[in-house]
Amino acid sequence: MTSTNSTACPYLDTINRTHLDFDFSPHCSSTLESSPHIYACLVCGKFFRGKGRQTPAYTHSVEEGHFVFVHLSNGTFWCLPDGYEISTKEEPSLSDISLALNPSFTSEEVGRLDDNQELARDLFGRRYLPGFVGLNNLNKTDYLNCVVQALAHVRPLRDFFLLAGSQTSHQPLSYANFSPLAKAFSLLLRNMWSSHRFKSNVDPHMLVQAVSVASNKRYHVGKQAEAGDFLAWLLHQLHVGIGGSVGKKKRSSGGSTVIHQTFMGKVETVARKQLKRETLTSLASETVIVEESTVTETDFLQLTLDIPEKPLFKDADGGLVIPQEPLVNVLRKFDGVSFCDALALQKSEEASASNTVDGGSVVVSKKRRYRLKKLPNYLILHLSRFKHNNFTVEKNPTIVMFPVKNFDLNKYDLVANITHDLPAEVGREGKQRNPLEEGSYRCHVQHKATGQWYEIQDLDVRETMPQLIGVSESYLLIFERKGATKS
Repeated sequence: MTSTNSTACPYLDTINRTHLDFDFSPHCSSTLESSPHIYACLVCGKFFRGKGRQTPAYTHSVEEGHFVFVHLSNGTFWCLPDGYEISTKEEPSLSDISLALNPSFTSEEVGRLDDNQELARDLFGRRYLPGFVGLNNLNKTDYLNCVVQALAHVRPLRDFFLLAGSQTSHQPLSYANFSPLAKAFSLLLRNMWSSHRFKSNVDPHMLVQAVSVASNKRYHVGKQAEAGDFLAWLLHQLHVGIGGSVGKKKRSSGGSTVIHQTFMGKVETVARKQLKRETLTSLASETVIVEESTVTETDFLQLTLDIPEKPLFKDADGGLVIPQEPLVNVLRKFDGVSFCDALALQKSEEASASNTVDGGSVVVSKKRRYRLKKLPNYLILHLSRFKHNNFTVEKNPTIVMFPVKNFDLNKYDLVANITHDLPAEVGREGKQRNPLEEGSYRCHVQHKATGQWYEIQDLDVRETMPQLIGVSESYLLIFERKGATKS
């Protein structure tokens, strides 16, 4: 029986906030088990299961003399071993712990985030700008950190997950029914944008663990991965995790989630095949080349662009000259005019029946032409830098140049006089040989209120100039259609 008396707790002065860290997964430090009823000791910061007799939390309170605990799932405060709940209404001094444990936002607060210029202060006196905080690298998780940093500055996506779980949110699926991955992503974004943190950086432990489980350890601690592949996987998982449909149902529902409403575009593909047909005449057999074209429309969440491979030259001093290529040239793949080789399927005479068409006709060449039919409000461009072979991975060092403001994509969109700005970019630094293992990711994001750009690499957050972003080894670009946040 728990007491509902509103007596004041005499042990609140034993709370040590500098020991509290709620970024870790809720596992009992004594039994290492996970449970819906994990409590954090507010004196030493350790996590324990249960609060009844013979539970680790109860035993800890008796043996160590630590009496104040908080339930990590519902945020209620308890005094053990007495077993009574501490009312936050009568003890307002606990409100800062509640906000640190489970940050929450109102619609008005979310609407003011991009205009905020006020620095917050943690318990150790360190100042930080909410939304521009470092993420701890948990051993080769820099690709995850940079993808999260970039997505945290896509306003519709950010606002949705910041408001998830609040009474003012309007999502088709309740927050309680979100997937564990979607819940962990929401909590991480709320921690990143919170001004009530006890420390100025964030540990993405819960999201990393949820990603590892959902991907069957495809993305796991200690295993480097390509940020572009991870971003595509993460967007799909978030779409499904918040109630989005997949497969044939997706077409009927349209933009069923904020993921599709924000990032989904449409590309038209014209595939041209050249068929070699053997025909028999009265005298001999003749070979006739016939062309066939098919038109398909495909939805996309990100566009993959092939960077032209150019040779490296040495300057007068013997240093390597890195080649450069404008982004508009790389985007010509989707201009709807030029054809590009998709596959070169030169089949031998022993080709199987599954590789032939029209009773013996063999595909000898295939070209495709791409045209963007619909641009999303936020366009993700994946610059394919990595080339895999049987032995190693090589990186294309070509610099793709682009403007960070007023990027003109009118030729790819039916809406005239529409330009795009860059709110976030992910780059890759490292050697040419084995770049995945020896390199590292870093992210550039812009503060809307001041226009200041920040370079974030794990825990390191520093100011940078926009001129340096457009001439760096970019890997992922997110362009925002002007006026998209107002629609």
